[in-house]
Amino acid sequence: MRLDDEFDYEYEEEEEESGRYRGGAPIIYMTLGVSVFVLILLGAIIVSNNKGSKASKGYSEYVAAQKAATEEQSMEESADLSSSNGKRRAEDLDIWDMYPESSKNKTSSKDDDDDSMADNAKPLPSPTTAVPSVSPTPDDEKYNDGKHYKIELKDGSSEWVTIDNTREKNAYDFTKFVSNDGKLKYMNDGKVSSFLGIDVSRYQKDIDFYSVKNSGVEFAMIRVGSRGYQTGQVTLDEFFVQNMQRARDAGLDVGVYFYSQAITAQEAVDEANMLIEACKDYKLTYPVAYDMEFVENDSSRIDTLSKDERTAIAAAFINRIVEAGYKPMIYGNDEWLTKRVDVKKLPTVSVWLSDKSEMPDYPYQYSMWQYSTDGSILGINGSVNMDICFIDYSAQ
Repeated sequence: MRLDDEFDYEYEEEEEESGRYRGGAPIIYMTLGVSVFVLILLGAIIVSNNKGSKASKGYSEYVAAQKAATEEQSMEESADLSSSNGKRRAEDLDIWDMYPESSKNKTSSKDDDDDSMADNAKPLPSPTTAVPSVSPTPDDEKYNDGKHYKIELKDGSSEWVTIDNTREKNAYDFTKFVSNDGKLKYMNDGKVSSFLGIDVSRYQKDIDFYSVKNSGVEFAMIRVGSRGYQTGQVTLDEFFVQNMQRARDAGLDVGVYFYSQAITAQEAVDEANMLIEACKDYKLTYPVAYDMEFVENDSSRIDTLSKDERTAIAAAFINRIVEAGYKPMIYGNDEWLTKRVDVKKLPTVSVWLSDKSEMPDYPYQYSMWQYSTDGSILGINGSVNMDICFIDYSAQ
């Protein structure tokens, strides 16, 4: 564009014609005008900087205030955690008042069948996953009376069961349980009155039992063998001998269990005889446990048995174990121990409860509690089942 050039040319011609181009008063006025413009511009810049400084100062004060509030909140949360000291509170652990809010995964969790190994691990919901709220049902409101307890069944449904007052109830005070790094203890008068254990099979592969012992574990329940839940074939656990020798060498007390899928009393006796033969060269200080359970996500040969049939089969195994001089035990979750076998008809047996909730609903006496199936212990690669025992079997 030529607009600026044309303007300059005409302006110069007018100045020459008037005789004012080379100096005079107009020059002075022009200089003053320019000076005033510069002063106004400088003033605007100064005002703008002052506003910027004030804005910056205001933001700094805001950030400082937010930081102080965050630090105060963190200190309050830390104080709450410190005051709890890792102990369960009495108001959180009242076994008779918790039923409507029970949120447990109660599926029996031993993945100990030679035909397949079910993966029972369930991931926690991510922060973006909506967790549905569970409202009390009419049954929850009706049966939450201290005379019933709620069990979760294999198919995902739940059922309220009347508490049998003729059976011995457990007297555990859940305020006395203390958990430290996944290791559970039961305290009485400031002293530990429980024993920490694990139960293992071939799925843990090579175990460094010296490291296990040094980490605080006191006993191990070792699988002797199993019966295939479809084939019915009985096999010795391939790591049984190694686990028994290494656990005893490390100074751990040991007990054993057998994973049964027997469908007749004779099959149960055969399983017991196989266990007795395998254990004849070892001293067992802990019980011999009978473990029959449903298979998750699959059908098994025991599914069609009645409660009475399963009870008779369990009794056949247990009676043979007692004849051999061992202490018998039966393993199961609260569904199994309530709906699938009749424990009242097995008076010589102690109970090994499987329950991954913080507070088991199972109201009856149990001697051992498998409280976790994803524990972590030095000396074992991967997860391991964690147990707490309330009886000093080694002293018997």
